[in-house]
Amino acid sequence: MHLAYFDETGIDGRSPIAMFGALVVPTGKFGYLSSLHDTAVRQILPTDKIDEFVEFHAGDLYRGRNIFEGVDEVKRFNAIRVLLATIRTEQLPFVYSAIDRKQMAASPFGSFRPIVTAFHMCLLGVEDWAISHHPPAHGSTGLRTTMIDWNDTYLCILDDPIKDKDLKADYRNTYRRLRNKHPFANVTQNRLWHAHDDMFFADSTDCLGVQVADLCAYFVRLHLEGTPEPENFYDIIAPQVICSKPEPEWGQFGHLFREHQSVSVVKGDGVS
Repeated sequence: MHLAYFDETGIDGRSPIAMFGALVVPTGKFGYLSSLHDTAVRQILPTDKIDEFVEFHAGDLYRGRNIFEGVDEVKRFNAIRVLLATIRTEQLPFVYSAIDRKQMAASPFGSFRPIVTAFHMCLLGVEDWAISHHPPAHGSTGLRTTMIDWNDTYLCILDDPIKDKDLKADYRNTYRRLRNKHPFANVTQNRLWHAHDDMFFADSTDCLGVQVADLCAYFVRLHLEGTPEPENFYDIIAPQVICSKPEPEWGQFGHLFREHQSVSVVKGDGVS
């Protein structure tokens, strides 16, 4: 089973973007991510103090704030490079949906919570990624149908919004609308065919996948904002970044979202 770690960014309202991202860790890849997470921690702390580490929070790590205040920039940036290099070398997909706050505010959906809409789209983007591993079949009627491959099932793990119970409920309701409790009894109402029967909330301090998802989301958001980022951390993961474009939502409301310019992946570690 694949693991899909979700995290949001831009929810403080200061960013023109409200974004949800999901780092997909395919079956058999978690060990690499875990080992390099420890390597990144050792860029910050010596081995004998590694248990003092709490978590990587992207904005704090990049800016040298809070628990990373006073930590040498070279060490902080090396930790970021180690973590992001894992995404590229292990070819871990990062699926995102980024709402343009200004566009959404001017639309008929201006009263909706942008981050919940982004979550809806991001979930469908992960499903599209799973389906892409096996092409759709054509039934006797000639209509395209979703081909299910149980090897591509995934478990959704979200950073727990502990302080916002209403937001947590919105996430649960969104998931349940897309992933019916009884999908084969309500075929027309189910859209997440490869998703586990429930999603799970994790404390980011204990979940390294959520921490790395947060890091990816942070630099993708900066890239979409056009915010200068001299170290070009986004470029490290660019070949693995996927903008969620599920239909019919994207065809109808794509103008409410921002998307990056795709980078093609070629054999080896290069790009074209």
